Amino acid sequence: MQKGNVKNYLTWLVVVMFMVAGLNSCKKFLDTKPTDSVTPENYYKTQRDLDRALSAVYDRLGDRRVYGSALYGYLAFSDEFFLKGQTTGYMSNTIDASMLELNRCWEALYAGIERANMLLANLDKAEVSDSARNEVKGQALFLRGFYYFVLVDNFGAVPLRTKPMESPTEPPLPRSPIEEVYAQIIQDMLEAEGLVKDISSYGYNGRISKTAVQGILARVYLTMAGHPLNDASKYQDARTYAAKVMQSNEHALNNSFQQIFINHAQDKYDIKECLWEVEYYGNNLEQIREGGFLGSWMGVLCPNVDTGYGYDHVHATAKLYRAYDSGDVRRDWTIAPYRFVANGTGTAAPVTRTNWTATQLYERSAGKWRREYELFKPKSQDYTPINFPMLRYSDVLLMFAEAENHLNGPTAAAYEAVNMVRRRAYQKPVGAPDAYADLPAGLSEVDFLEAIKNERYRELAFEGLRKHDLVRWGMYVTTMQQLVADYQATMPSSLSGPAIAQAGRVTARSVLFPIPNSEISVNPYISQNPGW
Repeated sequence: MQKGNVKNYLTWLVVVMFMVAGLNSCKKFLDTKPTDSVTPENYYKTQRDLDRALSAVYDRLGDRRVYGSALYGYLAFSDEFFLKGQTTGYMSNTIDASMLELNRCWEALYAGIERANMLLANLDKAEVSDSARNEVKGQALFLRGFYYFVLVDNFGAVPLRTKPMESPTEPPLPRSPIEEVYAQIIQDMLEAEGLVKDISSYGYNGRISKTAVQGILARVYLTMAGHPLNDASKYQDARTYAAKVMQSNEHALNNSFQQIFINHAQDKYDIKECLWEVEYYGNNLEQIREGGFLGSWMGVLCPNVDTGYGYDHVHATAKLYRAYDSGDVRRDWTIAPYRFVANGTGTAAPVTRTNWTATQLYERSAGKWRREYELFKPKSQDYTPINFPMLRYSDVLLMFAEAENHLNGPTAAAYEAVNMVRRRAYQKPVGAPDAYADLPAGLSEVDFLEAIKNERYRELAFEGLRKHDLVRWGMYVTTMQQLVADYQATMPSSLSGPAIAQAGRVTARSVLFPIPNSEISVNPYISQNPGW
C-alpha cells in the first residue's frame, strides 16, 4: 500500500452471481440484466480501473499472514529470535498442514496471483496510452513472479497458473516442478524490467521500479544457485543484476543505519537506501485502515499506548547479540538495550525507559522499529504506519559480493561491496578504506563467504531473510539444532523452555512448509511434502 496522496487503499472485488430457478413466474426477474454489478466485461476501462486493480494485486503483500508479520516472524523462525513464552499455537513453531495461519498465507499468495492474472488478461480493454498500459503490465508481471517466488521458496513445487480462472468448475492443477516455477518467475520479472520506470520517476518506493526488479532478480538467481536447485550457473546472473542496481546511480547507503528505521516510523521515504517497501498507513482508527504490526508485534517492550505499545513477543537471541562487535552501532539498534517500565496500571500509565543489564541478553526485544518515533497520532495499541523493507541497497551489495566471490574469488570489487556496509556499521565514511571497519585482506574464498554470511546476519536481522539464507546455504536444520544447544547452555530457565521447543521443532522436513489442507482437500492432483 502507498502512503499520503499515493496511498492505494481500495481493494478490487469482482462478484459473479449464478441464479437458477425452475418456475416460469421467475423468468422475467431472472432475465433482467444487472446494471450495478462489476464484472471483467464492464471493468478495466479506465486508468482509475487499472489503478484499483493493481492496488488489489499489491494488497496481498501486506496481509498479516504474508509480510504483515508471518514471513518475517512466526513463519520464519531462525537463529535471530525466539517468541517469548509461546508454547502452543501459531507462534510456537508448531506448524502442520492444518495450521490456519499457514493456510491463509497460501491463500493470500494465490489471491495475489489470480488478481495479477485477471489484470494482465484484461489490460488491452483499457482506453489508456500504451505507456500507461505497459507500466501497469510491468507491475503486475513482477508481482505475479514475486508471489510465485515466495511460494516456491517456502513450499517447493506448486501449481502454476498464468491465466485467470474462467469458471469455479475448472479442474485444479498439479504441482509444477520447481524448475518450471522458477522459469516463469524469471520470464515475468525480465519482461517487467523493461516496462516499469526508474525509482526517481516515482519518488517513493511502494511501487516497483526498474532497480527493484533487478535487485529481486539478483535474489531469485542467488536462491536458484543454492539449495535445492544448486544451479551454480545462476551466480553469474545474480552478479549481473546486482551490478545493474549498483551502476544505476539511483541508490546509495544511508550514512546512518539507525535513520533507515526512524524514517520507516515517521513515514519518510528513503529511495536511495530502500528500493522497495510494503507500505502501511495510519492506526486503523481512521477512514483509511491500512495499519501494520511492525513496532507492536515486533518491537520494544512498552505497556503505554502514547509512547508506542510493544507486546514483547519477539526476543533476540544471545547468538545474534554476540555476532556484533562492541563498536558496531547496528547491535544496539537492531537489539534494543532498553525497555519501557510502567509506573502504574493500564495502557495510559506513564513509563520509564530502563536499560537491560549487561547479562540480560535474552530479555531484549527486536529494536529496529521503535514506536517512540512514530508521528501519526493518536497511536493504536496494535496497528502502526511503519513500512516493511522488502529490499535495501545493503542487501544488493552483499548479494553482489557473494556472487562475485563464487565466480572470481574475493576480488577488490567484492571486498569493497562488503566493506561499504561494514564502514557504515562503524560510523565511518562508506567510500573510504578504514583499517578498523574493513575486512582483513587476503581471505580465502571460503573465509570470505563466511564473512558475507555473518555480515548478512548482522545487517539484515529481523527483515525476513535469515531463514531464506540458511535454507539456500543448506544450513537451516543444523543451525537451529546448534541453537538448541546454545539455549540449553546459556539461556535463563525462566525463558528457555518455550525457546528450546521452538528451535527443536526444526527438523529435516522444516526446510519446506507442508502443503496446506485447504489445498489438499480440494485438489486431488497435489501431493504432500516429505515428512508432513
